[in-house]
Amino acid sequence: MSAADVWYIGVDQVPESLAVLLDGRDRARGRRILGETDRQRFLAAWVLTRLVLGERLGVDPAMLSFDRTCAHCGDRTHGKPVVETAGVGPDFSLSHVGGLAVVAVSDRAVGVDIEDATAGEQPLASALTERERATCLSYTDFARLWTRKEALLKAVGEGLGIHPRRIEILGSTPVALPEELGSPRDFALCDLPLPAPYVGSLAVRGPQPSLSVRGGAELVGDAARLVPRLWSPTRV
Repeated sequence: MSAADVWYIGVDQVPESLAVLLDGRDRARGRRILGETDRQRFLAAWVLTRLVLGERLGVDPAMLSFDRTCAHCGDRTHGKPVVETAGVGPDFSLSHVGGLAVVAVSDRAVGVDIEDATAGEQPLASALTERERATCLSYTDFARLWTRKEALLKAVGEGLGIHPRRIEILGSTPVALPEELGSPRDFALCDLPLPAPYVGSLAVRGPQPSLSVRGGAELVGDAARLVPRLWSPTRV
């Protein structure tokens, strides 16, 4: 059975000093984000991603580079990011909202999405099928369903390039997909056990994976203690 590993971290647990792990392109992306809170989420998500991938691949997380070429239009800025390596690296996906960031890593195509179940924003009824709307009795129901749709779209590298109403998910089972994405049987969905008030879902191509979900506080803390010795401040 294939495995999927999910790590999560509180945004406020990632110190600014770890921005040294980001490369020039990602630091520039971070500077273009206007809101301070949004910049902190971006930093937390990409620091965690680099630490997790660096540990898995046995490489310096600061040395990782990513290719964001869109598989559909060739644009080099908005595609699903992949690790630039000489061989085939693991697939990964990240998400952040509120005070939490997560990254999922798998040897198969993977997507992850999280939402704050207490946000209470008006559900996007136009994004749901009639049968899906009937299952959403609360905002929490909607938030969980939304993460399932987003995770599946991220697994195939589409994001919201495909209207979410073209995907129908009942419970945690895909029952209808656009023809270009393949058969619903080609994907598996897992709900993630995350700290309240967050809900999240993982999607993989293929059968149900062996799932591991863990906090990344120790991983981030170890990196924060090592940064002054291993990475020069001039890289920031």
